[in-house]
Amino acid sequence: MGHDAPPRWDRRMQQRLARGEAAALGELYDRFASLVHSLAYRVLEDEDAADRITREVFAAIWEHPDSYDPKQGPLRSWIAGLTRHQAVQRLRQTEAAGARDGGDTPAQADMEQRIREASTAARADYIVTSMPAPLRAALELAYFQRRDYRQTAADLGVTEDEARRRLRLGLQLLSTAHNATALPPTRRSAYASAAPGTAAPPGQGHGRAL
Repeated sequence: MGHDAPPRWDRRMQQRLARGEAAALGELYDRFASLVHSLAYRVLEDEDAADRITREVFAAIWEHPDSYDPKQGPLRSWIAGLTRHQAVQRLRQTEAAGARDGGDTPAQADMEQRIREASTAARADYIVTSMPAPLRAALELAYFQRRDYRQTAADLGVTEDEARRRLRLGLQLLSTAHNATALPPTRRSAYASAAPGTAAPPGQGHGRAL
Protein backbone atom coordinates (compact mmCIF):
# COMPACT_ATOMS: atom_id res chain seq x y z
CA MET A 1 0.00 0.00 0.00
CA GLY A 2 3.01 2.22 -0.34
CA HIS A 3 1.51 4.23 -3.22
CA ASP A 4 -1.77 4.70 -1.35
CA ALA A 5 -0.46 5.92 1.99
CA PRO A 6 -2.10 8.65 4.08
CA PRO A 7 -3.40 11.23 3.63
CA ARG A 8 -4.79 10.05 0.30
CA TRP A 9 -5.66 6.65 1.75
CA ASP A 10 -7.35 8.36 4.70
CA ARG A 11 -9.52 10.54 2.48
CA ARG A 12 -10.50 7.66 0.25
CA MET A 13 -11.32 5.45 3.22
CA GLN A 14 -13.63 8.12 4.64
CA GLN A 15 -15.37 8.46 1.29
CA ARG A 16 -15.88 4.70 1.06
CA LEU A 17 -17.29 4.58 4.58
CA ALA A 18 -19.61 7.49 3.82
CA ARG A 19 -20.93 5.50 0.84
CA GLY A 20 -21.68 2.61 3.18
CA GLU A 21 -19.07 0.17 1.84
CA ALA A 22 -18.94 -2.70 4.30
CA ALA A 23 -15.66 -3.84 2.71
CA ALA A 24 -14.12 -0.50 3.72
CA LEU A 25 -15.06 -1.08 7.35
CA GLY A 26 -13.48 -4.53 7.18
CA GLU A 27 -10.29 -3.08 5.74
CA LEU A 28 -10.22 -0.38 8.41
CA TYR A 29 -10.75 -2.98 11.12
CA ASP A 30 -7.93 -5.16 9.81
CA ARG A 31 -5.56 -2.21 9.87
CA PHE A 32 -6.46 -0.60 13.20
CA ALA A 33 -8.24 -3.13 15.43
CA SER A 34 -5.07 -4.15 17.26
CA LEU A 35 -4.24 -0.49 17.91
CA VAL A 36 -7.73 0.23 19.25
CA HIS A 37 -7.75 -2.84 21.47
CA SER A 38 -4.29 -2.18 22.90
CA LEU A 39 -5.09 1.45 23.72
CA ALA A 40 -8.41 0.50 25.32
CA TYR A 41 -6.72 -2.21 27.37
CA ARG A 42 -4.02 0.22 28.47
CA VAL A 43 -6.69 2.43 30.00
CA LEU A 44 -9.08 -0.20 31.36
CA GLU A 45 -6.76 -3.13 32.14
CA ASP A 46 -9.62 -5.49 31.31
CA GLU A 47 -9.70 -7.72 28.24
CA ASP A 48 -13.49 -7.93 27.97
CA ALA A 49 -13.87 -4.17 28.40
CA ALA A 50 -11.22 -3.57 25.73
CA ASP A 51 -13.12 -5.89 23.39
CA ARG A 52 -16.32 -3.91 23.97
CA ILE A 53 -14.58 -0.60 23.37
CA THR A 54 -13.11 -1.95 20.14
CA ARG A 55 -16.57 -2.89 18.89
CA GLU A 56 -18.00 0.46 19.97
CA VAL A 57 -15.25 2.46 18.25
CA PHE A 58 -15.71 0.77 14.89
CA ALA A 59 -19.49 0.98 15.23
CA ALA A 60 -19.17 4.73 15.85
CA ILE A 61 -16.90 5.13 12.81
CA TRP A 62 -19.35 3.19 10.65
CA GLU A 63 -22.31 5.27 11.84
CA HIS A 64 -20.55 8.66 11.70
CA PRO A 65 -17.73 8.55 9.13
CA ASP A 66 -18.07 12.31 8.54
CA SER A 67 -16.85 12.94 12.10
CA TYR A 68 -13.32 12.51 10.75
CA ASP A 69 -11.83 15.55 9.03
CA PRO A 70 -8.72 14.64 6.99
CA LYS A 71 -7.55 18.24 7.29
CA GLN A 72 -7.13 17.81 11.04
CA GLY A 73 -4.62 14.96 10.84
CA PRO A 74 -4.17 11.26 10.00
CA LEU A 75 -7.04 8.82 10.35
CA ARG A 76 -4.88 6.70 12.66
CA SER A 77 -4.52 9.57 15.13
CA TRP A 78 -8.22 10.34 15.00
CA ILE A 79 -9.11 6.71 15.73
CA ALA A 80 -6.63 6.64 18.61
CA GLY A 81 -8.17 9.79 20.07
CA LEU A 82 -11.68 8.36 19.73
CA THR A 83 -10.53 5.17 21.46
CA ARG A 84 -8.96 7.03 24.37
CA HIS A 85 -12.10 9.10 24.80
CA GLN A 86 -14.36 6.04 24.81
CA ALA A 87 -12.08 4.11 27.16
CA VAL A 88 -11.72 7.00 29.61
CA GLN A 89 -15.49 7.46 29.66
CA ARG A 90 -15.90 3.75 30.39
CA LEU A 91 -13.29 3.93 33.15
CA ARG A 92 -15.07 6.90 34.71
CA GLN A 93 -18.38 5.03 34.66
CA THR A 94 -16.79 1.91 36.13
CA GLU A 95 -15.13 3.86 38.93
CA ALA A 96 -18.39 5.64 39.76
CA ALA A 97 -20.38 2.39 39.73
CA GLY A 98 -17.82 0.69 41.96
CA ALA A 99 -18.02 3.53 44.42
CA ARG A 100 -21.83 3.28 44.55
CA ASP A 101 -21.83 -0.49 45.00
CA GLY A 102 -19.13 -0.45 47.65
CA GLY A 103 -20.59 2.44 49.58
CA ASP A 104 -17.12 3.97 49.87
CA THR A 105 -16.83 6.95 47.57
CA PRO A 106 -13.21 7.76 46.70
CA ALA A 107 -12.10 11.35 46.60
CA GLN A 108 -12.99 12.91 43.26
CA ALA A 109 -9.43 14.16 42.90
CA ASP A 110 -8.07 10.63 43.33
CA MET A 111 -10.46 9.26 40.72
CA GLU A 112 -9.58 11.98 38.24
CA GLN A 113 -5.87 11.40 38.86
CA ARG A 114 -6.22 7.72 38.03
CA ILE A 115 -8.18 8.58 34.90
CA ARG A 116 -5.55 11.11 33.82
CA GLU A 117 -2.76 8.60 34.36
CA ALA A 118 -4.61 5.93 32.38
CA SER A 119 -5.22 8.33 29.51
CA THR A 120 -1.62 9.54 29.56
CA ALA A 121 -0.28 5.99 29.55
CA ALA A 122 -2.44 5.13 26.55
CA ARG A 123 -1.29 8.21 24.67
CA ALA A 124 2.34 7.46 25.53
CA ASP A 125 1.97 3.96 24.11
CA TYR A 126 0.35 5.36 20.97
CA ILE A 127 3.16 7.88 20.47
CA VAL A 128 5.80 5.19 20.85
CA THR A 129 4.14 2.84 18.37
CA SER A 130 3.66 5.71 15.91
CA MET A 131 7.14 7.24 16.04
CA PRO A 132 9.81 6.33 13.45
CA ALA A 133 11.26 2.87 14.01
CA PRO A 134 14.84 4.09 14.75
CA LEU A 135 13.58 6.30 17.60
CA ARG A 136 11.34 3.57 18.97
CA ALA A 137 14.19 1.04 18.91
CA ALA A 138 16.44 3.40 20.87
CA LEU A 139 13.78 3.97 23.55
CA GLU A 140 13.04 0.27 23.85
CA LEU A 141 16.71 -0.51 24.38
CA ALA A 142 17.09 2.27 26.95
CA TYR A 143 13.95 1.65 28.99
CA PHE A 144 13.12 -2.02 28.56
CA GLN A 145 16.59 -3.50 28.30
CA ARG A 146 18.23 -0.85 30.53
CA ARG A 147 21.02 0.02 28.06
CA ASP A 148 22.94 3.26 28.44
CA TYR A 149 23.49 5.34 25.32
CA ARG A 150 26.85 3.72 24.58
CA GLN A 151 25.33 0.23 24.71
CA THR A 152 22.35 1.45 22.71
CA ALA A 153 24.70 2.76 20.02
CA ALA A 154 26.52 -0.57 19.87
CA ASP A 155 23.28 -2.57 19.71
CA LEU A 156 21.89 -0.38 16.93
CA GLY A 157 25.15 -0.17 15.01
CA VAL A 158 25.23 3.63 15.09
CA THR A 159 27.54 6.25 16.57
CA GLU A 160 27.12 7.38 20.16
CA ASP A 161 26.08 10.82 18.93
CA GLU A 162 23.39 9.27 16.77
CA ALA A 163 22.13 7.15 19.69
CA ARG A 164 21.92 10.25 21.86
CA ARG A 165 20.08 12.12 19.10
CA ARG A 166 17.52 9.34 18.71
CA LEU A 167 16.90 9.14 22.45
CA ARG A 168 16.54 12.91 22.68
CA LEU A 169 14.06 13.09 19.79
CA GLY A 170 12.14 10.10 21.09
CA LEU A 171 11.79 11.68 24.51
CA GLN A 172 10.71 14.98 22.99
CA LEU A 173 7.91 13.21 21.12
CA LEU A 174 6.98 11.24 24.21
CA SER A 175 6.71 14.37 26.33
CA THR A 176 3.66 15.46 24.31
CA ALA A 177 1.66 12.65 25.94
CA HIS A 178 1.12 14.91 28.92
CA ASN A 179 0.84 18.34 27.36
CA ALA A 180 4.62 18.70 27.02
CA THR A 181 5.20 18.24 30.75
CA ALA A 182 6.81 15.42 32.65
CA LEU A 183 4.63 12.33 32.67
CA PRO A 184 3.47 10.95 36.03
CA PRO A 185 4.88 7.55 37.00
CA THR A 186 2.39 4.76 36.31
CA ARG A 187 2.58 0.99 36.21
CA ARG A 188 0.49 0.96 33.04
CA SER A 189 3.28 1.97 30.71
CA ALA A 190 7.03 1.73 30.92
CA TYR A 191 7.17 4.78 28.69
CA ALA A 192 4.94 6.92 30.88
CA SER A 193 7.88 7.66 33.16
CA ALA A 194 10.37 8.16 30.36
CA ALA A 195 9.65 11.76 29.43
CA PRO A 196 12.02 14.62 30.23
CA GLY A 197 11.75 15.52 33.87
CA THR A 198 11.54 11.92 35.08
CA ALA A 199 14.13 9.18 35.35
CA ALA A 200 16.98 9.53 32.88
CA PRO A 201 17.98 6.53 30.74
CA PRO A 202 20.35 4.10 32.43
CA GLY A 203 23.88 5.41 32.50
CA GLN A 204 22.81 8.99 32.03
CA GLY A 205 22.59 11.04 35.18
CA HIS A 206 19.90 13.63 35.81
CA GLY A 207 20.73 16.88 34.14
CA ARG A 208 23.09 15.34 31.63
CA ALA A 209 22.08 16.41 28.15
CA LEU A 210 21.41 13.73 25.59
